Amino acid sequence: MTRAGCPICALLTLIAHSGVLIGCGGGVSSSQPPPADFGLLVNPPVVFTAVGTTSPPSVILVSGQNGFTGTVTVAISGLPSGASSSPASPFVVPVGTTAEVRFSIPVSAQTGAFSLQFSATSGQLSKSATLAFNVTPAPIIHTYQSGPMLFMEADSGTEVARVGLLTTWGGSITEVSLNGVNFVNANDPGREVQPELWDGNTPALSDAAFWGTVQAGDRDYNGSPVLTQTLAPDSLYVKTQPLHWIPEDFGGSAGNPVPSDIYIEQWLAPVPGYWRAFKLHYKITHFGSDTHANASQEYPAVYLNRGFDTFVYYGGTNPWTYGALSTFSMPDLPQQGPLLYTPEEWAAYEDGNNSGLAVYTPGSFPWTHGFNAAGDSPNGTNYFVPVTPFTFNPGAVLESNIYLVAGPVTEARAIIYALREEEVNPSPFTALGNLEVPQSGDRLSGTKAEVGGWTFGTSPVKDVQVLVDGILVGTATYGTYRPDIRANFPNEPDTNVGFDYFLDTAGFANGTHGFVVRVTDGNGNVAILPTAQVTINNPP
Repeated sequence: MTRAGCPICALLTLIAHSGVLIGCGGGVSSSQPPPADFGLLVNPPVVFTAVGTTSPPSVILVSGQNGFTGTVTVAISGLPSGASSSPASPFVVPVGTTAEVRFSIPVSAQTGAFSLQFSATSGQLSKSATLAFNVTPAPIIHTYQSGPMLFMEADSGTEVARVGLLTTWGGSITEVSLNGVNFVNANDPGREVQPELWDGNTPALSDAAFWGTVQAGDRDYNGSPVLTQTLAPDSLYVKTQPLHWIPEDFGGSAGNPVPSDIYIEQWLAPVPGYWRAFKLHYKITHFGSDTHANASQEYPAVYLNRGFDTFVYYGGTNPWTYGALSTFSMPDLPQQGPLLYTPEEWAAYEDGNNSGLAVYTPGSFPWTHGFNAAGDSPNGTNYFVPVTPFTFNPGAVLESNIYLVAGPVTEARAIIYALREEEVNPSPFTALGNLEVPQSGDRLSGTKAEVGGWTFGTSPVKDVQVLVDGILVGTATYGTYRPDIRANFPNEPDTNVGFDYFLDTAGFANGTHGFVVRVTDGNGNVAILPTAQVTINNPP
């Protein structure tokens, strides 16, 4: 309907009848909506792989545009003779999803640089992308001993990556190098790349004597003894009984080191096809009869030389899709860096050429923290550690793999994507948590004394038990709303992580009692949270 005598409205009516759509009211014309389409993205842009192996995965993203709902078929060409893809080309990628493709390279394949072409089609629509694909000879692996050092080298023909273990310091990693440039800082036994283990009941930063054991040795430069070592053509093995970090807390002294109640077994092996990557397999056994309460273990502590100063990680919310990397400048001691969200379970330090050392700890919690010690000249260092809590109760064993990848961080990330697919075991790490009430020194009485706090694991928490003086007294209610947890643990998806229990203290004698919370997660890992020494004080 038009207003009588309105020439503009009459004109709009005439145009509308002609089939051209124009909006009325603002005097601004609009055209037909853009046609449905899709986008194609392939990452990483460069892949390296050796003959006789399978490449790291390339991630293909097909995104719908303007309401596109069609089917997209992706075909790949340009592979060296004899190579194949999985899934086999061509294959369908659903719109709005990612697909991983890996390439199997036969031993007989030609080495060199290839340009792979990705062609995506849907009806009359087509998109293309390229991938620089580099096929290298299989690396040659050497192992040998030179004085107190055990070495493993991977020689690609143009590069040499090497890992060195110092047997006078418990077999700790004192060298990860590429073409003679060592990334690892080995200034004292507390650095290196190694496990450093702690007891939550005696925190390392407290004034009290604490239980702490370091693979390399103690703070007085006494080295942990290597009990057994094996040098094989493609593996290195050491077993050590590490020393207490502060021998004076256990009746020792600078000249009298004290062995701990832990054995550390360590296997080093190359990662087939990736000459810059090495696998560390640790088996850490507690043979003592006591319990070392849940603590965030340094598994591993990673100390690197100055010059590799830029901390690099993926901090987004879509891990394993080659999303943009983040960088962070760690604070200098005595400050500690914040917990950084690292959902791909790896982190690295790199230099100005984007080369450095990446460390991948499968199954770790998705956070990493660290610091710099630039002021400790000339022995400055950079440090980071993933969040890997564990309780060393009697007979406890912590066993898993850790990977070291030297060189350009973007290439290291691609290798880590491949390694992720081989890591199928559940996480060995116990739940994080805190018994908030009661705390040591508190006094309790009555029939409804609260026992509460928070906890969450790498798998869902199944059971939260309350023990007094080592005796189970009940099971806490788990799942209360704790939105404050996310402020301390960025992007933690579950905020229903609180627990509560109400204890009738009348069943206990007046005096001091040890309150403990035991948390079991879905992987069967058991965390014993630090003990609260509490006084029960009921009237007679």
